[in-house]
Amino acid sequence: MVEDIVKANILPPGAISIICGSARDLLGFVQEEDIVSFTGSAETAARIRSHANVLRRSVRVNIEADSINSAILGSDCTPRTELFDLLVKEVVREMTLKAGQKCTTIRRVLVPREQLKPFGDAVAARLSSMKVGNPRNAEAKVGPVVNKPQQSSCLEGLAKLKEECEVLFGGDKNFQPLDADLRKSAFVQPALLSCKDGLGAKYVHDVEVFGPVATLVAYDRLEDLVTITRRGLGSLVASVFSNDASFTREAILGIGDLHGRVLAVNSAVGTQHTGHGNVVPSCLHGGPGRAGGGEELAGLRALLLYHRRFVLQGPVEGITELVGLSADTALLYS
Repeated sequence: MVEDIVKANILPPGAISIICGSARDLLGFVQEEDIVSFTGSAETAARIRSHANVLRRSVRVNIEADSINSAILGSDCTPRTELFDLLVKEVVREMTLKAGQKCTTIRRVLVPREQLKPFGDAVAARLSSMKVGNPRNAEAKVGPVVNKPQQSSCLEGLAKLKEECEVLFGGDKNFQPLDADLRKSAFVQPALLSCKDGLGAKYVHDVEVFGPVATLVAYDRLEDLVTITRRGLGSLVASVFSNDASFTREAILGIGDLHGRVLAVNSAVGTQHTGHGNVVPSCLHGGPGRAGGGEELAGLRALLLYHRRFVLQGPVEGITELVGLSADTALLYS
């Protein structure tokens, strides 16, 4: 991509470059006019923000970090209703697309307690038909995570979740992927877990398994739903599936300030919405708190991050010549 931009000659020479590999001591050389944008773990983000040179020079930093994203099922959505089925499909899609390796992937699914088992059964049934294996095999629907270290990270995180959750489907580290060598590959079997004590749980709200893993969390009242969701301490996105306008409104007002984006889905938009994890360029996509406090860079809006604005005062003639405005326009700004 960078090579194509350079060849297109649409930017001044040297305006864009790329380094593939470790940044090493690069942060030691950034200066006041530079911008550092980072997507990754909150731990690495904290090291970037606290770097001595970054602090000393007040370098602008844009971070998108961990995010324990939530999908919420309203109490009006019972089995065999449209929205119940739509959220089941959405959870499976989020878990399996890119093997769950998206910053916006659903990590927690908050469902009314009485729907915990039927919803879990419905998701597990769909997952059971999704073959995991070599992407070159046409039968495979779920591929591997990016490498062996990421596979180990997923399994370690899954082990923590298992300490306070019941496994409803998958999560077997010794499962046999389709048309692949388990010893050489980096597959993670999709895992669906269930947490009956969302208020008392810890890892469910703190550990992001960056892979095909999601946890169902039961809630009893709207107040508990809001409290449980906010335990994520800042996320990129949450989605609310309900035809109850009052429930949707109260849920959004209760969780909105800790999310960069909230997707509300009712039957009117059930088959038309962009999806929990999909972001259109016109959205200001990012999230507060644990999610990094930054924004996803897309579309023309992203360019604003890289613009430095300053006030210019002076004679009209000078401003006209410097900025390239007509004399009449320059008078408006002088």
